[in-house]
Amino acid sequence: MVSEACEFCEIVAREDPDVREVYRDENVVAFFPTEPAVLGHVLVVPRRHVPDIWGLERGEAGHLARAALLLANAIRDAVRPEGLNVIQSNGEAATQTVPHLHVHLVPRCKDDPMGPIWPAETDYPEESKERTMLDVRDAVQRLNLSAEPPIAPEDRRKHLDYIQAVVTRQSAASASAKGWLLPIVTATFGFALTQHSWPLAALGMVAVMLFAYLDANYLRSEKQFRRLYNTVARSSRKVPLFTLDPVDADEPLPDDAPAMSKWKKALRTYVPDRSIWTSWSIAPFYIALLLLGVGVLIVSAS
Repeated sequence: MVSEACEFCEIVAREDPDVREVYRDENVVAFFPTEPAVLGHVLVVPRRHVPDIWGLERGEAGHLARAALLLANAIRDAVRPEGLNVIQSNGEAATQTVPHLHVHLVPRCKDDPMGPIWPAETDYPEESKERTMLDVRDAVQRLNLSAEPPIAPEDRRKHLDYIQAVVTRQSAASASAKGWLLPIVTATFGFALTQHSWPLAALGMVAVMLFAYLDANYLRSEKQFRRLYNTVARSSRKVPLFTLDPVDADEPLPDDAPAMSKWKKALRTYVPDRSIWTSWSIAPFYIALLLLGVGVLIVSAS
């Protein structure tokens, strides 16, 4: 999900022709800022619109960290700095200016124009430091107890096996539908020609349309489960363990999204979209049979 008002989302969507992009994968994008603090300064952002670190999911954090490490090594090889700052700011008080989480990778050298980023000295009372330490420690323990345990690799593999089994069944069902249709079409069109019965030809064409609708729904279901498979395999978003509901692969709608009407819900649930109907496994096969049926209908009616 992207935000239309976010300049970093425009970069993710390739809508900024002036961006100096240096890296992109299925999870993150990295680019030079318009006004770099120093030469070699790189921003790394998640592709999903995440306002700040508190909205980041665990899997996204892993992808972001791996990309930051890769780019830090690339910056070291390209720029040869004496050091590197990894800066991630959240909120205006922390100098965040774009509400899309981003990590600054800033190569540093002595006497560069960026200057120091820490105060030279602080003077907090010891009791304040002790109290804050205890508060943070308690919060860590509470969050650690309430956090979900990490998914074991074996569980993830088993989950992927379950999803793949469903994908295989949908593909097999699609092939079976075509196999069942061919003898029906052969019988109805053949008898229509020999008996000069146009209603039989029309019945065969109705059978073609019904099987096309059935086959298109098999293909739609297969694509939905393939999307769920990719989501689980890439950990691109959090889904319930062992879920077989393809809806879990979709980004949830924002709270202010308009409610979908009953008609649109039914249309989305029961009618495959255009990309399904025009796919190579649906359109060529069933259009050819329908054209054959039209020819048989004309001949049998004459």
